[in-house]
Amino acid sequence: MGSRQYDGTYITELKETYEGMPFFRKYIDRTEYTIYQHLMEHPHPNLVTVYRLTDHYVDMELLTPIRETVYDEETMRTAASAVKDHLQRVGIFYMDWKTDNLGITSQGQYRLFDFDGSGFFYMDWVLEPKRYWSYRQALEHGLTAPKEMDDYAFDLNLCTRQKK
Repeated sequence: MGSRQYDGTYITELKETYEGMPFFRKYIDRTEYTIYQHLMEHPHPNLVTVYRLTDHYVDMELLTPIRETVYDEETMRTAASAVKDHLQRVGIFYMDWKTDNLGITSQGQYRLFDFDGSGFFYMDWVLEPKRYWSYRQALEHGLTAPKEMDDYAFDLNLCTRQKK
């Protein structure tokens, strides 16, 4: 598989590599740029690896989205929980927890990507998350503290599914 890019609407092929490896390019706004910048300062084994960050796009490792493969739900949730705790410790509240935003490396490691729904909190919102569905659900349930909202979004989207 070659490099790919997402322009906000479509995923297309790229004829570029990063140090000989295919990568994923996502065009980003200023908020997501700031989040990726912070992530690069606070890496975690369950976060996507960022190769290059510009004002307009981020190049990152190419993952296989878990929705496109067979995966172990318990292992996925354990990895997602570990990265959630890490993000919260460094002030990032993901808020957009769903399997669509998790991928697997070629070595089988689960990694979180796609931070456009995230926010950054330090005493107050420095960057408030976009009010995607999970964020609105947390508000509708009376939650206003970032950690409570993020935990609620995580539980709502990743822990309520029943194993078959």
